[in-house]
Amino acid sequence: MGSKHDKKRFLIVKYSLNKQGKYDELVELSKKKIGPGKIAGAGIVLDLINEEILKCEIPGVAQNQIVSYEKVYNYFRNYYSKVIDQFIK
Repeated sequence: MGSKHDKKRFLIVKYSLNKQGKYDELVELSKKKIGPGKIAGAGIVLDLINEEILKCEIPGVAQNQIVSYEKVYNYFRNYYSKVIDQFIK
């Protein structure tokens, strides 16, 4: 038997400016469907099942610059591989 959330896996990243003028990342993994409000508040939203970028607005990076799913995913996997592997299982 499967769970209703088996086909939904999202990586959500929010950026906030700290006192030193640098950006902090808040990374969240979600099995639930995400709505437009959550997408609007996020900088990056990746669909881990369909391997798609739903949103990619990185502070300091031009919006017209083409970024692939693999490049963004591998960046976060480099830092959060244990958590992502456990989450996807």
